[in-house]
Amino acid sequence: MTKANYLSDFDRQILTYLYQPLMGVTAFSLFLTLWTEIVPNPLLSDQKPHTTLLALLNIDLPDFYDSRLRLEALGLLKTYTRTVPEGRYFVYELYAPQAPNAFFKDDLLSLLLYEAVGEERFNVLKDKFRLRVVSKKDLTEITKNFLDVFHVNSALLDNPPATIAETKSEFQVKSANRPSVTSEAEQSFDWSFFKQQLKSSFVDDKQIDENHQLILTMHQLYGISELEMAQYIGESVNVATNQLDVKAFRQLIARQFRGQSNLTTEKAAVAPKNLSSQELKKAGFSASDQKLIAVSRQYSPVEFLQQLKQQQGGYVASSEERVLERLVKRQVFPNSVINILIHYMINVRKMPTLNQSYLDSVANGWLQHHVTTPEAAMSEVKEFYKPKKVSKKRTRGTTRQETLPEWAQEGFKAPKEAVSNEQELALQKSLKALKTLRKGGE
Repeated sequence: MTKANYLSDFDRQILTYLYQPLMGVTAFSLFLTLWTEIVPNPLLSDQKPHTTLLALLNIDLPDFYDSRLRLEALGLLKTYTRTVPEGRYFVYELYAPQAPNAFFKDDLLSLLLYEAVGEERFNVLKDKFRLRVVSKKDLTEITKNFLDVFHVNSALLDNPPATIAETKSEFQVKSANRPSVTSEAEQSFDWSFFKQQLKSSFVDDKQIDENHQLILTMHQLYGISELEMAQYIGESVNVATNQLDVKAFRQLIARQFRGQSNLTTEKAAVAPKNLSSQELKKAGFSASDQKLIAVSRQYSPVEFLQQLKQQQGGYVASSEERVLERLVKRQVFPNSVINILIHYMINVRKMPTLNQSYLDSVANGWLQHHVTTPEAAMSEVKEFYKPKKVSKKRTRGTTRQETLPEWAQEGFKAPKEAVSNEQELALQKSLKALKTLRKGGE
């Protein structure tokens, strides 16, 4: 374990108040534990087994893996691995959390925090970390500078010692870049062309840059082109303030896509990009499988879900849009894989709506199996439904023989029990009384 940035007690406050609601207590504990376990100059001999971490945190390996992914997604951790003859080992590089001003300017982080803690708590946290500039009105500054207070030997300044020069060169190494994910949306969205379309609108570039991630998320989630996005932005501007109304922007897009009902399957004719039809056939994919893979690459997740729901006579609920938006924001899968996941839940599992917990469960499993393409996602589904072979291997030791009771065995006949004369007379007397009672009631 090592660190790429200096970590301070203020960073601990930022982690506690701003990041912990996003990552959860287990991931928070993992980060703090890694922080305390940092070795200044790590060597191979300093490595420790993962069981040490698991024991310290009192968690199992799946919980550890899920927490590690959360730290990576939040830009707090980079993970490296290497395989040597002695085995495989991991190196965890810690990163300091973003400063509060950068955190609240980040659309994804601030939105996630808002969802996690609610509006009231969000405003409390915003006020807690807001810097308040001292009002300089009617004040006279009397601050002293460095040389007013400290005396430095001018001869040493002209000819600094060799140790100073060496130290200076060592600390000129650039600070490590914070982990970032170049998303599928970033690659497919022409940002400069999009901004050109906004020249005639009242929105300035600063507002667009502040909502950079939100715009890309909407582009990936709904498959909105640059021209369409510019139109949505233009319609979401508050004419009184010339400010972009983010809430109205999100609602406008959601409302527009809920109202669409004329989607076609024309796009499905496009051939898959990664593998040819023959290669897919050799890999065991049927013609219908290949068609589904092709379709998965052509639609955004919301469009794809709309298509499936319309085929079944249903509609996309707003809760399902939020489920998809959360998954897209994580930037762990391309749209094509998300679409295969949607198809699996709606068409294969016959679920009426997308369920957040079930989707997270399947997505985590696919991440652990390194699923990055629709072909790999289809293979995961097929593997799950493959008939399981029943092991015929006998276990050692004595075998317990279960014997069926006599009444359950074939050819069983109930034995005739011996009845005494007194019992037979009592039975006849009871039957005669029942007959008399029945006649009296008729």
